[in-house]
Amino acid sequence: MLRDRNIICISGIEWDFNWQSPQEICSRLAAAGNQVLFVENMGIRSPKLRDASRVWKRLRNWAQMLSTGGVRQVRQGLYVCSPLVLPPFGAMRRLNARVLLPRVVNAARGLKMTDELILTYLPTDTALDLVNQLRTPRNVVVYYRMDNLAALTPHAEELRRTERELIRTSDLVLANSLELARLPLTMNSNVHVFPPSVNLDAFSPQSRATREGSSDNGHGAPDEDAGPTYEEHESIGRIKGLAHPMIGYVGAITNHINHDLLAAMARLRPLWSWVFVGPRHVSLRCLKDLPNVHFLGQQPHPSLVNFIREFDVCIIPYQINSYTATVFPTKLNEYLAVGKPVVSTNLPAVCKFNEQHKVLAISDELPDNFLRAVESALSEAGEPASARRRAAAAHGDWQTRLEEVSLLFKTAFREKGN
Repeated sequence: MLRDRNIICISGIEWDFNWQSPQEICSRLAAAGNQVLFVENMGIRSPKLRDASRVWKRLRNWAQMLSTGGVRQVRQGLYVCSPLVLPPFGAMRRLNARVLLPRVVNAARGLKMTDELILTYLPTDTALDLVNQLRTPRNVVVYYRMDNLAALTPHAEELRRTERELIRTSDLVLANSLELARLPLTMNSNVHVFPPSVNLDAFSPQSRATREGSSDNGHGAPDEDAGPTYEEHESIGRIKGLAHPMIGYVGAITNHINHDLLAAMARLRPLWSWVFVGPRHVSLRCLKDLPNVHFLGQQPHPSLVNFIREFDVCIIPYQINSYTATVFPTKLNEYLAVGKPVVSTNLPAVCKFNEQHKVLAISDELPDNFLRAVESALSEAGEPASARRRAAAAHGDWQTRLEEVSLLFKTAFREKGN
């Protein structure tokens, strides 16, 4: 594992948002003995009314950290910076670069960071300008292409332009899937597929009370199954009395989910419970009035495993579009690690995964077909099937994957002479 390095992560999300790759990687690298600065999301578009609470939280965090040099410490060796910047791709780029981004640079210098590994999840003009302000001949710059972000912004052409520039100038490019690696491979000779992984210790089929072990997972990273027990967690209690079969989804509820598909299936199977755990970013009028549909809201990441254990089948009901065509859902390995049957729409990356492991049920977006796949999955109970799913998830163990990518980081540093 990489050790004794300074690392700056330009994240695409806030530290306290849904736990994803940026938080996992930064936590593990800090636990391994590196000093990490996590720079919260600087955006890919102008904020809208629905973003008001997040904007307010950013302003509050920024104001609170003025007295601490612009950072707050969240763990040993891990610091968070909440930059106050203007939206990307506009007339304010010069103001961002000259006035606002230097505050982030000063925060890094206040932590005495030098010769950093700069890991950016954002390919915007703002992120590119920050990389250039931080960059020295001894830095290693890594672009992690997690999504096709051009499909999510009205500034698609501008983002494609700055993304191509970032790819060309990066020392190393990581991609969430083979589909996302295709573009970087045309411009950079050091591109590697690094799909989402899973903490196998945290996402275990058994609760902590029924298995041995301590609060440390043996790798220096925190045990994420150290969350509430069933009895302590109010939301877990809410689903205890729901009817089975229980069909469950964990993750943000966005426009990328096929809402019409879900509404049709919930109406066709009124005696089933359809449970959604995660923040809602859309209204879902077609679902919220159905009595067998239950929204439990965003939950702490360490608690998600407790919900998944209750589900009979886990689903990934995404639409197929220009954005999801490159997506490899993080939740897939989390579902499988708990040993649960999974039904997904035919996302390209998920289909490739299933060609290799043969543990999923795949369907198109027609309700009758998806329901047939769910019913088939319900029949595949038992320990042998559960063990096969967990074995498939083990190929994406976070610790193993991060040790592999750490070798790439070390090689890049050696090539820079440090």
